[in-house]
Amino acid sequence: MGESTVLSDIPELPDEIIQAGLNGELVLFVGAGISRLLELPSWNELAQMVLHSLQKKGWLNFSELEQLKHLDPKKQLSIARFITEEKKQDFDLTQYFKVKTESNSIYKLINEIGCTCVTTNYDECLIPKLDESKSDGAFSIKPKKVRRIFDKNEFFAKYLDEPGTVIHLHGAISSRESMVVTTKEYLKHYDCESVKHILRELFAKKTVLFIGYGLEETEILEHILRSGAATESTKVRQRFALQGYFRSHESLYKKLHQYYLESFGVHLIGFIRDNNDFAQQENIFKNWTPQIQIRKPSLASDINRINEVLGND
Repeated sequence: MGESTVLSDIPELPDEIIQAGLNGELVLFVGAGISRLLELPSWNELAQMVLHSLQKKGWLNFSELEQLKHLDPKKQLSIARFITEEKKQDFDLTQYFKVKTESNSIYKLINEIGCTCVTTNYDECLIPKLDESKSDGAFSIKPKKVRRIFDKNEFFAKYLDEPGTVIHLHGAISSRESMVVTTKEYLKHYDCESVKHILRELFAKKTVLFIGYGLEETEILEHILRSGAATESTKVRQRFALQGYFRSHESLYKKLHQYYLESFGVHLIGFIRDNNDFAQQENIFKNWTPQIQIRKPSLASDINRINEVLGND
């Protein structure tokens, strides 16, 4: 399918994504825009909730609260942690990530795809289920328990080759010590060799579909540049991002389409928000999920991975 800069309610699923599933090379990159559909907080909302909690405890006055509102969320959460630790209290964010609605159809559809997922979300709503009868048609086994990777010391590239795995890039609520929250933690995290390595492998060797991810957040895009992946020909379509726009913003969408393609090699797939806002993504995945079949990487891919680990040519 050729490049499209026309917005639609249900965009066509790119052939490259379908083929990547069949080759065992598809990875979904899931951001907060998806968890927001389950009424979980965005970064801004999380920071505001934490600060208001501190104000109610009398640890911030209204003047301080108002001044802090103008900082970016990472700075707000960093300061909130400083204040909490000064009071010798536990800085617990897990209380803000309880699913408030049973309407989680979007996750059911994503999980049904069954491929490896990478996420910057703390929540554990991603539970990809690889149905081998769907992949190979020869036999059926019960889906294995999801493998959830959240310790950066375990960010091994081999997990990108294992369908049904979820890699929590910023940690997960089941392991509070793994959660990357403050500015200092972010800087240290993205300077870690294991984090750099898995992102390099992800963007160089996999076909990635960003969903619910704000591309205005630069950490991940910067790593595309650092990995050298963006210097490849833009004709190699390996990175896609599903993004919503109002129909009246189609001109802006076309400009952003060119910007992300030329800057990062990311192909925007635009959908219309006018009727359902971001919930339209559920309708899109109702159409897309049945088209995607996930197979494990080929034996040749496994051998290549082993040779890379062993340092063979």
